[in-house]
Amino acid sequence: MQFMKMQGLMQMSNLGQFTHGNDAYRYTNEIKADFSTNTWYLGPHPKVIQLLQAEIDCVANYPQLHGESLTEQLADNWHVSSDQIVLCNGTAEAIYLIAQAYQKASSRIVTPTFSEYEHACQIFEHHISYCGAGFIAESMNTPEGLMWLCNPNNPTGQVFGRDVLLSIIKQNPQTLFVIDEAYADFCMEEVTLSAYIGKYKNLLILKSMTKNYCLPGLRLGYVMGHQSVVQKIALYRPPWSVNSLALKAGEFSLKNPLISEDSLLQYLSLSRELMLELNTIDQVEVQGSSTGFFLLKTPMKAAELKHLLVEKYGLLIRDASNFRTLSEYHIRVASLTRASNALLVNAFNEIFA
Repeated sequence: MQFMKMQGLMQMSNLGQFTHGNDAYRYTNEIKADFSTNTWYLGPHPKVIQLLQAEIDCVANYPQLHGESLTEQLADNWHVSSDQIVLCNGTAEAIYLIAQAYQKASSRIVTPTFSEYEHACQIFEHHISYCGAGFIAESMNTPEGLMWLCNPNNPTGQVFGRDVLLSIIKQNPQTLFVIDEAYADFCMEEVTLSAYIGKYKNLLILKSMTKNYCLPGLRLGYVMGHQSVVQKIALYRPPWSVNSLALKAGEFSLKNPLISEDSLLQYLSLSRELMLELNTIDQVEVQGSSTGFFLLKTPMKAAELKHLLVEKYGLLIRDASNFRTLSEYHIRVASLTRASNALLVNAFNEIFA
């Protein structure tokens, strides 16, 4: 397999190239439906909003230094010890902490994927290489260093089999596998490797409370792994990185999950309907996905299509052209309700008629 190599720290002029979805704040006109973000499509739990309103006075005091109470609850939830978890200001902070803890290491990133792995590795002077998802099927040997992988993957929605991943992790103890499971609750397959973090020292798992509880504005996530590795990462976390409201919302959400098997099945059914309807439109190529979000390719440049959809239809999509290995014609869409999905299908039918 051929790998694209990149040596050391990128020039500072390149460090600002990464963008994300959910950028409605950039537009002055009304956004009727936001397909650009892949959080839970029905929004946060209504009672968590009430809780935040009732607890607003807590902002007058400092939060717990490292979110000890929520960390204990998470440890109980996953049947691990609290020193195997580091609570973070979203999984994005966890990514940067890991990159910092292993500064100047070699990192291999499975692409296309979430851009912050690359950005964090650039900042902390990792020697970066890239490979496609095919390495999983080949069960290849991996070099010493870190391997960054998102499962299910963002933006493709592809799922990597748990047994295959475990086999690769087992046969490559010299490689630290950083597996981002932010979307593990968005597919029917059992993908989480949480039960194995005590067994394999070379396994780190990233978990998000942003996606499955729809709390992106509060920033809440964590990293789990073997105690020796997690405590190395913990040395780099700043105090009070998770605010009081986020901690309270996290404690509530852990006891009141948004996603059930029935609600997930309904969501995935809506997503499949949307994929099928868009795929019937001439010139629109939909790529399969195991989650509620998916990639598609059109003959119009993604930036132009995004602008047109916002300005004429009030619909927001994710320009996916900045994902490494994707083209300027790729976009990502996350399914919403059937009524909202119909708005997108109708707009596409008009644009590509």
